[in-house]
Amino acid sequence: MKKILLSCSAIIVAVLLASCGSNNTVATSNAGDIKKEDLYEKMKETAGPSVLQKLIISEVLTAKYGDDVSDKKVTKEFDTQKKQYGEQFPELLKNSNYTEASYKEVIKMNLLIEAAIKANTKLTDADYNKAWETYLPKMTVQHILVADEATAKDLITKINAGEDFGTLAKANSLDTGSKEDGGKLPEFDHTTPYDPIFIEASAKLKDGEVTQEPVNGANGYHIIKMIKNPGKGELKDHKAELEASIIQSKVTDENYVHSVLSKILKDAKIKIEDEDLKNVMDEFLKTDSSATSSSATTSSSNAATSSSK
Repeated sequence: MKKILLSCSAIIVAVLLASCGSNNTVATSNAGDIKKEDLYEKMKETAGPSVLQKLIISEVLTAKYGDDVSDKKVTKEFDTQKKQYGEQFPELLKNSNYTEASYKEVIKMNLLIEAAIKANTKLTDADYNKAWETYLPKMTVQHILVADEATAKDLITKINAGEDFGTLAKANSLDTGSKEDGGKLPEFDHTTPYDPIFIEASAKLKDGEVTQEPVNGANGYHIIKMIKNPGKGELKDHKAELEASIIQSKVTDENYVHSVLSKILKDAKIKIEDEDLKNVMDEFLKTDSSATSSSATTSSSNAATSSSK
């Protein structure tokens, strides 16, 4: 799922620079001193516009929606992703140049943007009806992931003969994030960033049922056992889940996010004192006609970057 992400490392550098206090010297050597203003000017030339833009967006959204994005909520989302990726998670963070702390800042920014979208979006009956067409309830399953179809078929035979699914998962599954829990996965639905083939196969199962043919997914062959599938039910009983799904689809729409941010930022009465950086918010603050020409020279990636899960 795409989400707008704050570039934490750049912001942290900027904040540290601003916090140097009255000590004007950043570094010393036999060759001389490097002053804070010298570093500021050099950083401004290379990363100044994008860093300032991100800082402003962060400050404005935190002021308006920070009460809706608690540390507890950020940690919960972090732990959910950590469990989904299992043992691969630390390596994924490292390869993306994140620490746990900096990635939590990314999550916080995403949640702030989500809160902004929710607060500025009025949903219609048409929105709910469209979302209902693809809606699936939250399901809980166990699964076993193996590398080849023959192994998967052999395990299905053993399960049908009465062998314990959880025991077989612990002994055979390649999914290190779930195997020790007997293959049990966290509750998920159609919005969860799982393989669509896996989600579709799961949705067809009733409670207690096991797939009778291996499910050929992106990472191998799955055997799936349904623990709880509440069924689709009626739209009126799932308004909250549908609203969450619709808002998530809005979050992935870069043009829609840009329009919401523009409205919020215009209301924030932003004034930039540094003459060299005075135009960094133009793509958000100008009128529609002038913003079109501005966007040709100012990439929206200055404000944010996109990531897929």
